[in-house]
Amino acid sequence: MPRLTQQFVFALILWGCANAQFTYAESPNHAPFGEAIEPYLIKNCVRCHGAELQEGDFRVDTLSKDVGDGPSVNRWLEVIEKINNGEMPPEDEPELPTAQQNAEIVEWLATRIEEGRTARLAQKQPVSFHRLTRDEYANTVDDLFGVQFGVSDPSGLNEEPEWHGFERIGSVLSLSASHIEKYYSAAERILEEAYPTRPVQTQVVRKNALKLRGGPSGEVVKELEASGLVDKVRVDMWPGHEIQGGRPGPEGDMLKNGGLFKVRIQVSGMKPKGGRAPHLTFYADKIDRLLFEQDILAPEEQPVVVEFLADLPAGGHTFKVTNDVPGPSNLPRSGRSGSRPFFSLQDGRIPWQIKLTDEEGLPLYPFLIIDWIEWEGPLEPDALVAKRARFMPDEDGNMEQAKACVARLCEAAFRRPAETAEVERYYQIVESEIAAGADLRQAMKTGMLAILCSKNFLFVVEGNLDKPQAQLNDYEIASRLSYLLWSTMPDDELFALAREGKLREPDVLKQQFERMIADERAEKFSHDFPRQWLQLHKLGMFPPNKELYPDYDPHLERSMEGETYAFFQEVLDKNLTLHEFIDSDWTMVNPRLAMHYGIEGIEADEYQRVSLPPEDQRGGLLTQAAVLSLTSDGTRHRPVHRGVWVLQSVFGKSPPPPPANVNPIEPNPVDSPKATIRMKLEAHKHDPNCAACHRKIDPLGLAFDNFDAIGRWREEEVVAQGTGANPPVDASGTLPDGRAFSTPHEFKQLLLADMDPFNRTVVNKLATYALRRTMTVDDRADLEAIATRSKDADYRVRDLVEALVLSDLFQKR
Repeated sequence: MPRLTQQFVFALILWGCANAQFTYAESPNHAPFGEAIEPYLIKNCVRCHGAELQEGDFRVDTLSKDVGDGPSVNRWLEVIEKINNGEMPPEDEPELPTAQQNAEIVEWLATRIEEGRTARLAQKQPVSFHRLTRDEYANTVDDLFGVQFGVSDPSGLNEEPEWHGFERIGSVLSLSASHIEKYYSAAERILEEAYPTRPVQTQVVRKNALKLRGGPSGEVVKELEASGLVDKVRVDMWPGHEIQGGRPGPEGDMLKNGGLFKVRIQVSGMKPKGGRAPHLTFYADKIDRLLFEQDILAPEEQPVVVEFLADLPAGGHTFKVTNDVPGPSNLPRSGRSGSRPFFSLQDGRIPWQIKLTDEEGLPLYPFLIIDWIEWEGPLEPDALVAKRARFMPDEDGNMEQAKACVARLCEAAFRRPAETAEVERYYQIVESEIAAGADLRQAMKTGMLAILCSKNFLFVVEGNLDKPQAQLNDYEIASRLSYLLWSTMPDDELFALAREGKLREPDVLKQQFERMIADERAEKFSHDFPRQWLQLHKLGMFPPNKELYPDYDPHLERSMEGETYAFFQEVLDKNLTLHEFIDSDWTMVNPRLAMHYGIEGIEADEYQRVSLPPEDQRGGLLTQAAVLSLTSDGTRHRPVHRGVWVLQSVFGKSPPPPPANVNPIEPNPVDSPKATIRMKLEAHKHDPNCAACHRKIDPLGLAFDNFDAIGRWREEEVVAQGTGANPPVDASGTLPDGRAFSTPHEFKQLLLADMDPFNRTVVNKLATYALRRTMTVDDRADLEAIATRSKDADYRVRDLVEALVLSDLFQKR
């Protein structure tokens, strides 16, 4: 549709403006660079950070001499920090500058940076555009139309680029032709599901065990019908058994138009003594989506009915139901009942088949028994109907209603009052469609399509070209707050307060924060923020080798990730302190993760808080299986990667990239004594290009050498090749400030002894997430003020988030 293209062109033009680079005027009111600082740098810095040698991949001689306004501001800030911390010049230099000389250099640099701040702020672009992430897009569409669009489906939206784990950075989220095509297609599908062209009728379709099983033969079915046993037949599901294709799904065109469906399954689940519970999964093949999973514990004579909702796109679907646990072969010859109908575990088995139960009738394997699967839908509950009715006239031909609906959708979708010219532009699309022969419903959908493809919907827009200002207006505060805590658009209460101009009032903003953080929608914050801060997208990037780690499976991987989210949620809900993130005497586990950790007595398939014994080395985020696994490569743990993760996530610093052509760590030679990775890393410290960084990184990762690539505790490092016994693990180390440790617990105690660096890191990460941009030198004072409030509140996490929301920084563009 050509007239919609201009919406995207306009978005692209403004996006280019939002990323434009600006230059700043030089401030002459100070001693020149050549007199004030250059002699100091030549004498004390350039020898190790110049053309011939760049320790830590840092050069001083190429930094911009325009310290306050040039492109090297952040690098000069690093110079200040190194001098202030006593790291530079190093103590082994033959002639060190005096404390007074150091102080004069720091003061000169700091003054130049502060002078440049005013110029940088004055040149700030008048409008900022931050594209919605695909998860935010899905949540916003759900709020508008009640459609749960699958953005991660193969035909959904593009995966987001990330910067240090963050997916919300406006300058990173570009808009390409591929995005445009995907957004257009997504909007069409969303609107067709919300306002279907053809009427749909809710149906209930049930498939019994015979249909799910795909047998037995016709003669056997006749016998079952004659004896009244058809409804007694059940599906026996051994470990790994799958029901595939159309059998788990409804017949006919029930799913053709898509929509919201309820699925019910009557099922029993038997767990062997000391073993795993059977795990039911329901998977949609064509859209690559896991719809449901749960451990099932129910006697075969007392089955339970589990149910879940699934919002499916229009089209044909195939499904897969699995007993997703490892076990023996489920081939007919050894396990399944073959063409023989299955009624009960107690029925007895053919002599050559594997026994299902022991002499006491207890199951020998995790076993599922399914009686039937039922589908109901498409569902149109009253709340859903009312939500969609807001934007569609209820009288055919009533153009006054049509215009009011267009205006209502513009205001909701743009998250601010719609201007008259905007409403008129989209209403004209509706009129032109009617003039071309479309009915009102179809014409309205075309107008809605244009709105959903507008820059004002796809981007969180902050600022006004006509009235440039440094502060957010009330509607922009409402959006920033709602996308921070709920990852979606503001609700009616936030809109109402913005309309009244009250969100700038601290008491009102505080009340809204407390309301929203207590809402169930805040679970999105407890999922999205730690996922991006801790870079959990890397979990599973390198699947562990099956031969080395046979216990690792997708269920365990999802359970690892779930622990971190549940842990963060518990800390937030109880307003616990940042100390818990470093070390705690508890964690959150479900049965699968409890088995991985060796914790007994966990039956209910949900995350629950468990106490850890004093001798347990777990506790906090750093020793959770998800973190330990994402910093491994699928074959072995990687101390350097773990050290980099700690440096970024705990200390808020990123090391420079490694030098080119660094030799990788080679496998242990067959004829050499077995050596740990620690021993092999020592070789890198003899290379001056590597030593400076490895001295800071390696101890942070080696502190967790007692944990293998999937987060299991160990006392020795298993080395596949070489002679002699496996060497014992050595988790000792020394921090750059000289403090030593010998175990993961001791390392965490050192971090707890000085919480300020971690506090500042969390404040910085949270601000980056909330403001959708990187923090700069100009934000230091605001960030420090928030960190101080956090410290005064004993580092309590909910109070920290509140301090950010109530800060001046949160209301700045």
